[in-house]
Amino acid sequence: MGLSLEFYAGDAEKIGAAFTEIDFDGLRDGTLAHSYADLSLHLALTDLDILCEQIGAKLGRAAVPLLDSLEWTVGGTPDESEASVVSGAWVSTMAGVPLEQVPQITRAWLEAVAEESGDEVVTDSPDAAAAVASLVTLCREAVSRGTRVVFAWYL
Repeated sequence: MGLSLEFYAGDAEKIGAAFTEIDFDGLRDGTLAHSYADLSLHLALTDLDILCEQIGAKLGRAAVPLLDSLEWTVGGTPDESEASVVSGAWVSTMAGVPLEQVPQITRAWLEAVAEESGDEVVTDSPDAAAAVASLVTLCREAVSRGTRVVFAWYL
């Protein structure tokens, strides 16, 4: 099993506590987090910043890198996992992505990941497009409800 990359929206402190306790059911079923998106697509953390670059280019604005947008840690275990609150600017940028553009953005993202890594990457992946669409929807829900987005990774 590789690196898992997930996003949750809701009460950041409750999400962080559940993540630390490994209560993934509560985070994924809507009881602790109102929205959940899984971007565990055999990627590296830095590949999510490449997604942000592609979104910035598509929207005609400066990229808002995810890793620079992590504001504070709310959970996790040292060297094994971390859950961090994401900035409102990053969430708003993601929420502004038109869903009909997600397949094109996803393809451009995966092409850029392949170019940067030198690895063979499936660039026309319906699963990846669905994951990005779920992230956009999660961010829209967070903006609509006035809640925070938490990015979490674990091994």
